[in-house]
This record gives sequence, structure tokens and C-alpha cells, in this order.
Amino acid sequence: MKYIKQYIIFLLFIIAAQSSFAQKFYIQLSDKEVPLNYTVDVTFTVENGNLENFTPPKFSRFDAYGPMQSNQTNIINGNVSRSVSLTYTLQPKSKGTFTIPEASAIINGKKYITKSFTIKVIDEAKQPQHQQQQNAWPFPDPFSNQGKKSKPKSSDQLKADIAKNFFVKVTANKSTVYEGDQLTLIYKIYYRIQAQGLYVTKAPSYNNFLSEEFDVDLNKEPEIESYNGQKYYTNEFRRVVLFPQKAGKVSIEPMEFQSVVMVEMPDPYFDNPFFTIPQPYEYKFKCNDLNINVLPLPQPAPKNFSGAVGNFSFKANYDKTKVKVGEPIQLNLTYTGTGNLKLITAPKLIFPDDFEAYPPKTIDNYDNKGAVVDGSKTFEYTLIPQDGGTFKMPAYEFGYFNPEQGKYVSFNLPETEIEVTGKAKPSVNLLNFKKREKEELKQNELQNIEKELNHQSKLYNSNIFYGTIGISSVLFLLAFFFRQRDYSDAELLGKRRSKANKMALKRLKYANTLMKSNQEKPFYNEVIRALWQYVSDKLHITTTDLSKENMAVQLTNKNIQQNKIDELIVMLNNCEEALFASQGKQDTMQQTYNTAINWITDVDLMINKNNEK
Repeated sequence: MKYIKQYIIFLLFIIAAQSSFAQKFYIQLSDKEVPLNYTVDVTFTVENGNLENFTPPKFSRFDAYGPMQSNQTNIINGNVSRSVSLTYTLQPKSKGTFTIPEASAIINGKKYITKSFTIKVIDEAKQPQHQQQQNAWPFPDPFSNQGKKSKPKSSDQLKADIAKNFFVKVTANKSTVYEGDQLTLIYKIYYRIQAQGLYVTKAPSYNNFLSEEFDVDLNKEPEIESYNGQKYYTNEFRRVVLFPQKAGKVSIEPMEFQSVVMVEMPDPYFDNPFFTIPQPYEYKFKCNDLNINVLPLPQPAPKNFSGAVGNFSFKANYDKTKVKVGEPIQLNLTYTGTGNLKLITAPKLIFPDDFEAYPPKTIDNYDNKGAVVDGSKTFEYTLIPQDGGTFKMPAYEFGYFNPEQGKYVSFNLPETEIEVTGKAKPSVNLLNFKKREKEELKQNELQNIEKELNHQSKLYNSNIFYGTIGISSVLFLLAFFFRQRDYSDAELLGKRRSKANKMALKRLKYANTLMKSNQEKPFYNEVIRALWQYVSDKLHITTTDLSKENMAVQLTNKNIQQNKIDELIVMLNNCEEALFASQGKQDTMQQTYNTAINWITDVDLMINKNNEK
């Protein structure tokens, strides 16, 4: 059983994908204790490096044969790992404990040295080594002709014999599925002979499928399974769930592998081709392919169907229906079950204008350890009422296709009434943005006119009385005129565009004052206003068209770099979240403030430069 365990450890060492591979130089012993009439293999391995010069140790107490060189390449998820191994077979000359000195190698111009190691040689064993290994292995070895005169097999015969005793089989839990339904593939290795490692050289592309790989326990003990009348050791080493995206007959291409198996081959130290010994043989092979029948979804699909396929339950609720102005409400939409949960997206709900609605937070809770994708997906909406009254929140219907029932199923969130008490407070609601800015513009214009007239009044100092009467009359008429006048959108946006940078930085200056006094929520409120105001004024976006999506499109049209657009969206999202979940950190506000200042300054330069072209 000792050799079985060693072999299982080798076989289950399947290389996982890594982001980078370090250079290594190390030794491996087939056994640290060996009978006098046995041999022991010593392997020196270089990983991920070019071997330029190798100096082996002196095997003075052994007869050494070799080295036998083998090269291995492993490609998983686009990452490549290579190794070169040099194996010496040592035959002891006498009993005792012997120290083998270190070996050295030059790898990519750098010298590496292994540690020394010891081998203990004991009395001769009564049973020959090759027979003991045969008896430890539970299956008949098809290559058990060591030391016997036999006609060597051709390459095709050798591969055919290996293929019967060492192969990978992929199975699917379904051969017919609906479009969008999940399909599970299980990859198993079947073996009756000994091998060293299993390496994936080409993975399937899974065209016309969305795929997700499951976690597999690679340390699990092998099982014995019957296949075509023979018993094999089996180990599952990969499990993949596929979601077909196209109806029709779809083929899944085979995975390709490389391994090293022990087979009988002519002894290279004898000139007799009929005398064979077990030698490592590099074996390349493929698993079987699969054909899947993908059925189209029934037509016509209901209007509330957005692509979800599986078996789901649905739960939706508001955490409260009676609140005060400014008190947050949370709406949770939760989808639970098995199927393509990742394809379910947040519904676009239209809430009343008097509610500040923030983008939903997505909470994924998936389990990828079983045979199917199951779990839950939740969307959390945060709503802030800005005025008192009774409001009707929108109804919502969720429709999906159940492949087990072969029909569409619907759930719904009914229209819900929310009662809000209190009066309207100053808001950052975008629908009030235009009104607020117009009022500020009028106030600024009146102040400028008053200053100008005060300056001109000095010309009439010779007659203060009449001058005072005249100025008062003019101011009265101008105030009346501006009270009656309403600015058009074109006038408002035209004036604001030239001052967009100045006005936004003015708001951020006030935000800086709030930050220094540790007024967290007012600070984030002011930063949000500064960013929205700048984009609205600079890009001539009316408040009715203001949204993150439209803002991103308009910035793209102005040739603003994508990283700057992404930076703006992240800033807005972070500020919105901070309004309802306090950060409590001065350095977080400082970072937000610095980012906003730099963003407005950089983007203003980009837009002005592009406008000059």
C-alpha cells in the first residue's frame, strides 16, 4: 500500500492555474531506505528556468545509471509552467547510511545548489523489487515483462495498450437541455497503471456556453469503479457548469492532456532489443467529446421575462411603509434557487419624483461546491423621501422559465403605498437642481447690479438727496423686472458653462470647510452637488436628462478618457453610500476631496483643449 499512496499523491498533483511561476531547483527520492538488491531513483528538477549547466553529485557508494531527461509543460487558463527533470537510477554497492553531496546548476545565469541527502541501504530483500511493486498494485500490469526476452511493441501497439488502462472520461448530467438551463460536466481519470502527473495541455473553449468551474477536492481518496467490465481507480479532478446560449446541436470539444506512464521498453544499456525494462513514457491523449441537444425556449416569451432560466423563488419587501421626510427606506428584491443567477440584473424601477433613489447594491451568495449553481441574489435599493404625503411605489413582475415544468413562471411585487410625514427639506434631488440653480443665478445677478449702481452713485455726490432717490427708483424697477423674468434653459446653461469650473470648485471649497469641522454627511452632500453641477453646466446636460449613464455617454463624446469616466462614477457611488453608512474617517473625506478637486481640474483641461481643436 506504500507504493499506492505514493502513486496517488503523484496522480492527484494536478497543476492549478497561477498568476506567476517562480524558478525552483530541487531533488526527489523514490525512497530514503532501500534493500541492497533494489535500486533507488534520484530526480533533479528545474522549474520555470533555462538550465545552462548542471553538476551532479558524486555517487561513490552506488552504481549510477543515467541521467534520463524528461520535459513537461503545463498550460492552464493561459498560464504556462515548464520543468526539466534529470533522473539517476542508483544501485547500492554495500549496506550502510550514505550521504550524497549537493548538486549545483546554473539557471538563467544564477547558481542554485541543492541540499545534501542520505540514503540508507539495508539487507537484501527476499522478493525482487519488480514483483513487490506488482503485488502492491491491485490490478494486473499489462507491461509486466521486466527482464524477459520479448518482442518490443510498436508505437501504435504501445499507445493502444496505454489507452485501455489510462484515460480521462467526461460525462454530462443531461444530454438535452433548454437554452439558458444549466448543464454539469464531470471530468474523471481512470487508471490501472502507474503514472506521474496529469497535465492539461489544451482546455475546451466551451463555445456557445457560459461556463463556471466548481471547486473539487483533489486530495480525496480514489474510488474503484467498473467500466466496460474492468475495474479502475477513478478520481474526479474537474467539474464545470455550462449555460447554453444557442439552440441546436452543440459539440463540446475534448480536453487534451499529457502524462508520464511506466511501460516496458528496450533497455538502452543493452544491445538486445528483446530485453526490456520499465521506463517512463510521455503519453499525450484526449478525452471523449460530447454532443448536446439544446432546445429553444417556447415562444412568445412573456414581457416580464428577462432571461432567467432555472427554478427560483422570489421575495420582495420594503423595510418600512411609514417614515419621516429624510428617513431612508430600503427595498430588498431577493431571488433564490438554482439556475443562471448571475444573469439576473437589477430591474429599472421608476420611483416617485419626491424620492431620492440610489443605484441598488447587489449581494451575491452562490454555492459552487455541489452539482449545480444554487444560492441567492439580492438587490438593495435605498430611497430617501424629500417631501411629505402618501406615495405609490411601483409594482414589479419577475418572470423566468422553469425547465423542469417546461413553462414560464411569474412572481410580482404589488404596488405599495408609503406614507411620509413632515415637510420638504433642502434636497440634492436632481429634479430640484434646475430650480435651485436658477434662484442662485437671479440672486447673484441682482447683487452684481446693486454693486454697479452703488459704484456709479458716487457721480451724484453733489446732490445726495436726488441721487439717493434716483438710485432707489432704479433698484426698485430692476428688482421688479428680475422678479418677473424667468431664465430659459439656453440662457441658464450658457451662463453656467463658462463658470462651471469656478462654481464647482467654490462648492468644494465649502466642502473643505465642512470636512475640517467633521460634518461628514453635509460634506459628501456638497461633493455630490459639485460633481453633478460641473457636468451639467460644462456639457449642457439639462437636469431632466441628468443620469450617470447619459453623463458617461456625453463625456465619451467629448473624448474624455475612460478611466476618468469610471473615476467619476466611483466617486458618486462612494459619496452616496457614505450619506447613509457613515465612514467615520477623516482621511476618507480628505481622499474624496482631493480626488474630486483633481478630477474637475483634469477634465476641465481636457474639454477646453478638445474644444480648441
